[in-house]
Amino acid sequence: MALQVHSQNILTEKNRVETFIDSKGDTLVIMTYEDARILLKDVLEYEYADSLLIEYKGRDSLNNRTITLQKEAIMKMSKEKKNLNTIIDNLNKVNTNKDSELTLKDDIIKKQKNEIRKQKFLKIIGFISAVILPVVVLLVLL
Repeated sequence: MALQVHSQNILTEKNRVETFIDSKGDTLVIMTYEDARILLKDVLEYEYADSLLIEYKGRDSLNNRTITLQKEAIMKMSKEKKNLNTIIDNLNKVNTNKDSELTLKDDIIKKQKNEIRKQKFLKIIGFISAVILPVVVLLVLL
């Protein structure tokens, strides 16, 4: 079954808006109060939206600047972290070198102590033989 469709025309006259250009070149628009009110309401809403847009653009630029500064700070901190890790690695190497030098020093001291003992022993034997050998030779000769 087909539905009936009713159409309604709200225009009461053909031209609701008339425009005139005066001698100075200004354009004059003539319309009803209700139509002007609707247009002014739209203009006020758009003016408010435009002022908000300017404010939002300003905040957006501030937020972008903040983000850029934060990125720079993060990059500096990551570079500082890498530098600190390098310093820690170098200090660990210095520490291991110090430990190896200490063990090497201890080994050298042990070897030198043994050599000193050996030399003292040889010195004592040398003195003893220097005293006893001539006495023995004199006893043998006599």
